[in-house]
Amino acid sequence: MRAPPSKLFTPIRIGSVEVPNRLMQAAHSKQYSDRFETDRETAYFVRRAEGGCGLFVAGNHLVHPSGSIRNFEDAFDPRSVEASRRLTDAVHEAGAKILVQLNHHGAQTQPDGPVGPRPAYAPSRVISPATGHATTEATPGELAGFVEAWAHSAELARLGGFDGVEIHMAHSYLLHQFLSPLYNLRTDGYGGDLEGRTRFPREVLRAVRARVGDDYPVGIRIVAHEFHPDGLDGADAREVIAALRAEARLDFLDLAAGGYHNVHYVFPSSPMPVDWLRDEVAAVKAENPHVPVFGVGAARSVEEAAEVVDSGVADLVALTRAQLADPDLATKLRGGRTEEIVHCIRLNQGCLGRGSRGLPVSCTVNPTAGRELDRPPRRRTTSALRWLVVGGGPAGMRAAVELARDGHDVVLFERADELGGQLLLARRVPGRESLDLLLHDLTRDLAALGVDVRLGVEVTADVVHAEGADEVVVATGATAPHGTSLAVGAGWPNGVADDVVDPFTAVLDPTALGPRVAVVDSDGTAFASGVVLSLLTADCELTVVTPYETLFAHVGSGYDRQLLLENLGTQPSFRRRVQHVVEARTPHGLALIDTLTGERRVLDGIDTVVVIEPRASVRPVGMPAPTHVIGDALTPRNLDAALFDAVELAYAAAGYDVSLR
Repeated sequence: MRAPPSKLFTPIRIGSVEVPNRLMQAAHSKQYSDRFETDRETAYFVRRAEGGCGLFVAGNHLVHPSGSIRNFEDAFDPRSVEASRRLTDAVHEAGAKILVQLNHHGAQTQPDGPVGPRPAYAPSRVISPATGHATTEATPGELAGFVEAWAHSAELARLGGFDGVEIHMAHSYLLHQFLSPLYNLRTDGYGGDLEGRTRFPREVLRAVRARVGDDYPVGIRIVAHEFHPDGLDGADAREVIAALRAEARLDFLDLAAGGYHNVHYVFPSSPMPVDWLRDEVAAVKAENPHVPVFGVGAARSVEEAAEVVDSGVADLVALTRAQLADPDLATKLRGGRTEEIVHCIRLNQGCLGRGSRGLPVSCTVNPTAGRELDRPPRRRTTSALRWLVVGGGPAGMRAAVELARDGHDVVLFERADELGGQLLLARRVPGRESLDLLLHDLTRDLAALGVDVRLGVEVTADVVHAEGADEVVVATGATAPHGTSLAVGAGWPNGVADDVVDPFTAVLDPTALGPRVAVVDSDGTAFASGVVLSLLTADCELTVVTPYETLFAHVGSGYDRQLLLENLGTQPSFRRRVQHVVEARTPHGLALIDTLTGERRVLDGIDTVVVIEPRASVRPVGMPAPTHVIGDALTPRNLDAALFDAVELAYAAAGYDVSLR
């Protein structure tokens, strides 16, 4: 008996608006615009609408000058209407619907804004977990001003052509702060019990509904669970939702979790379960059967998106980063072409990692995301060349895929017996198993495109000449050096001792290192944290020594630092010595110097010392011109850079100007 067709690609009504299907992108800040919507933002949404996505939420439009942020949109400014209309008209023409999220960051607002310094308002005085600054308790008069700001911004959103507004009550932003006992310590009418803590959010909802009318969709983004012992649990959150629904009609519920006190629930990365919020979403839906519920963190995989809707867990399924990675995801799911999906690997490097540094969001596996205006799909070449790619790591594999897709004749050489390069090590790291998706996708595409892959070949100039190549790509990657080439900043100022182990060797077999291991980390990046996480699987007593003033000083922009440190904190055998360098290798340990105080101490009883230095490029000698060097062979960086270089190479080969980056 044939299974009934999925509801995923059937329409759904949200208030007065009919959405063409139930696949959506939730709100996400991209930093493509500064104060008003831009053509870059529009092109991003239109590309995904053309790829079949039914609904978008344009994220984090700020409702009040006290919350305005550079590279975000000002929802309160009447000049936004014209820019918004250009965006919404284009999305509608592409066949999709678009809501707008109206927000104020409250405690998480930087106290120095685009115009100048300002207070960071919150329900109570707290130290912001996002900024480290103390907040200002908002007065009832100031709250009344914010209520009007939300209503005014909603009115402008309607004039701007948005199909509805989403009032942001999650992620420990201002409205969520009033709902949460973690932030709201007030003793007036805006604090205390459920009635008090929901008062300000209810006033906002009432004012917005009065301003836009009953025929315009209004909904909320709200936490389904705070995942904190002193915060809202699932039952509390559902009680809050009931109180808000009793105040004003809500046309949808968009669910979230956590806050900046546990930011890995706000921006879940690869160590988090893929369906990290599924149970909470289902519980909210069960108690709100007649209100459309947006399922965030509910799908077990992108291939199982339809199951979320068909099983009744939620009415729409949000695959947000998945459509950063593959803008044609909806079309592929609708046509049953799941074997063609480009998978998000959930490392948060190219998206949130860039955004947190004030850079425009892109995507590790799709470097053209956010660059749709200057990196459109390439046409197949009319003058095919013979390309030789040397190196079968991520940069070489992706370069071979891109060039073959454009119609070139490509040969890929790899000296090992298996493709993948450093991916083969990185996927061993606990929580980074998602790298298997990337390795699968690249291997699949090489085979589908007919790339001539030759394993176990050491490429020399003679090999290249014998192949008669028109162009050569060197993507031979990097190695973990046994010593150091750092002029300053090394954990071994006097040079690395001989009897140490490099991190690649250590990760291959952590159990061979012995029961007591010291790691000297002069790198401080996700490369170093991955090595340490891998070694801890061997249940050894491990001490990290680093010259930095904190562990893994360069990890954090992807919002997974807190989870990393929590995981390390649960390891009873983990120790750390920050702001220390190695003075000498002793017979059974290390002589250390505290770089702050100059105090000397000995770390004794060590079986193995693992030295983590920044990786060094590997390049074959004697390669003929023209030769293109990409990825770590050019200079060691991260996975984003490897794939970016490969894609840019293909655009350069197709005649695009890639000189400006």
